[in-house]
Amino acid sequence: MPSARSLFRRLRLRHLLFLLLLASGTVPIAIGGFLLVDGNRELLKTQEKSFLTRSAASLSRELNESLVTLRRQLLQLGHGLLAFPGEEGTGERLRQRWVGSYLESFLRANSSLVELQLLDPEGAGPRFGPADTAGAHEDVLDALFAEAIGNLRPAYRFTALPRGAEPAVALSVPILGAGGGVEVIVQAVARLRLIDAVVEREAEEEVGTFLVDREGNLLWSAGADPEVRAQIAGSDLVRDFVRKPLNLTAEYALEVGGGRQQMVGQVSPVEETGWGIVVHKPASATFRAARQMALTAALALGVLVLLALAVAALAARWVGGPIQRLASTTHEVASGNFGRRLPEEMMTKELAELAGDFNRMSGHVEEYVGRLQEAAKANERLFISSIRAFAAAIDAKDPYTRGHSERVAALSRAIARHLGQSEEFQQRLWIGALLHDVGKIGIEDRVLKKGGVLTAEEYEEMKRHPAVGADILAPIEPLRDMLPAVRWHHENWNGRGYPDGLRGEEVPLMARIVAVADCFDAITTNRPYQKAYEPPYAVATITKLAGTRFDAKVVTAFLRAYEAGDFASLGEPEESDSLPAAAAH
Repeated sequence: MPSARSLFRRLRLRHLLFLLLLASGTVPIAIGGFLLVDGNRELLKTQEKSFLTRSAASLSRELNESLVTLRRQLLQLGHGLLAFPGEEGTGERLRQRWVGSYLESFLRANSSLVELQLLDPEGAGPRFGPADTAGAHEDVLDALFAEAIGNLRPAYRFTALPRGAEPAVALSVPILGAGGGVEVIVQAVARLRLIDAVVEREAEEEVGTFLVDREGNLLWSAGADPEVRAQIAGSDLVRDFVRKPLNLTAEYALEVGGGRQQMVGQVSPVEETGWGIVVHKPASATFRAARQMALTAALALGVLVLLALAVAALAARWVGGPIQRLASTTHEVASGNFGRRLPEEMMTKELAELAGDFNRMSGHVEEYVGRLQEAAKANERLFISSIRAFAAAIDAKDPYTRGHSERVAALSRAIARHLGQSEEFQQRLWIGALLHDVGKIGIEDRVLKKGGVLTAEEYEEMKRHPAVGADILAPIEPLRDMLPAVRWHHENWNGRGYPDGLRGEEVPLMARIVAVADCFDAITTNRPYQKAYEPPYAVATITKLAGTRFDAKVVTAFLRAYEAGDFASLGEPEESDSLPAAAAH
């Protein structure tokens, strides 16, 4: 009976992939379900928008029909008055007794009419209506009278009745005679009961209804507060209607009660007057059915998705686990941890073979890298030893400066450390300081070893050693970054140094540091022309030269290093186990 381990080793990757593909059959079902939900949701949204469109169009159509009917009734009233036998003059005819009875019966027959007037072209004529509304609409009717006389066509104004602010319309209809002139003006004020009926019918659906004029001014709303009224009047929907009075639909946001509410709105024109009916509804209410349908479908699909996730998780544990360990181990090896190995048990045949090959490859790489690291360390030690030997050879030319380069290098590193420079910079500086006097190899011994004060000619010869040193080291690529310490360590902050007369920040930081370290060692070391001074004297001297010969920031770091006791071991050569990146090449 074969063991589970052996069976697992014989299991092919394609068999496992077959199981994963079988499990992934639920994914198309889930995708199809979501696409179906999305499509139905869009359909429901479209239906809700269509409902608003129908509601606005129905309301505008019914309002338009009621206004057209009212206009026609007033036209019939005026033409009937002119056709009735009697006085030929309009003014005399309007003063006849039968006219009053005629108008009263017409007013009683039309319950929507509140006020009725018959006027001659001069504006004189009888008025009929309740006593409490007398004069309430006088200004509106006077304006309509002038507009009807001037344009020879019906004129409309939206108004409100004195009691209860019930919405109403004021209408002025000119009755033209055979010659084309105005014979009679019939004016009326009528209730707009149609709006109330529609608002009551739509109240349960959270629909808001508004009436705007042709200029976009809000004429009436069903109980909306002033803040909402102002936002509706300034909405993109109303502005678009003013530009082009057509059936329009838009989504916009309202600031309600300190919060932001998304709305879906529809505007439909009233052809008779040029007004527009705006109907809107909160987007949350408009798309409630769509969200409910999406939630129901999501719950149903959730069961299938959870099943698919369970199967996928099991498959990922079988296949993904070993692959994940392989990837993790590969990353560690790539990061330098060459000792990592992969377990070869409980894997499919292909993965077990891959793990074995990887482990063998990792072992070979670990061995080769170890050899390379040892060789690199040996080369590095050889390089550092060569540099130190070179510096020692230069110092050996002058018995009074023996060990000078080592001390300057150690002091320079201490100063750089107190300047907050990186370890890499400190190491480059250490090498540069170690080689700062390499140019003395090109100076004649009679000048270099002279026991007294140099002549002007000899001093000029000595001043050549920074440039000579830089020329010697320039062809050596790993030492390129150290050249500033060699060429410019005798430059001054005030620009009076040599060889190039650099000033201030023009002098590289590396050279500024070596200059201070070089000065300190020169003062505290016996020379043919002077005896060594105590360190406090050297510190005081360097401090006085801050800002003229030396960089004040470097001098400050030098003082911190001195106070920290970093100069106590300057007589001992400083060891360095590694090269900076620039010198290691």
